[in-house]
Amino acid sequence: MAQLRQKADGFKRLDARVVLVGLGTPEETAAFKDQFRVPFTMIADPEKRLFKAFHLKQASLGGLLSVSMAVKGLSAMARGHTIGIPKGDVRQLPGVFIIDRGGRIRFSHYAKDPADHPDPEALLAFLRDGV
Repeated sequence: MAQLRQKADGFKRLDARVVLVGLGTPEETAAFKDQFRVPFTMIADPEKRLFKAFHLKQASLGGLLSVSMAVKGLSAMARGHTIGIPKGDVRQLPGVFIIDRGGRIRFSHYAKDPADHPDPEALLAFLRDGV
């Protein structure tokens, strides 16, 4: 979240609207947005309708409790990032999609684990260059 937040101006300059979807209730989503100073629109989806519509998968229990996930979490904390209390289904994996004004998906990233996010610079490059 921190890396994406740091690039908010870049998305704005490219006239790209970033929308985040969370698993919490509307109240929990609003609290998350305030706590982590999220500069983007957030949608609460506790029933996972959007996650299902985009065919996002769920992590296995072993995947959540893996050494790899522990290392990623410790690495994030070492860089000063805080980890909030998860809301909703902790096994639900995220995804990132770039959708054009015509409603066509131009870019998709299906996470392999909860910490698998594309680099915001790569997203900005795709928006700039279509690559």
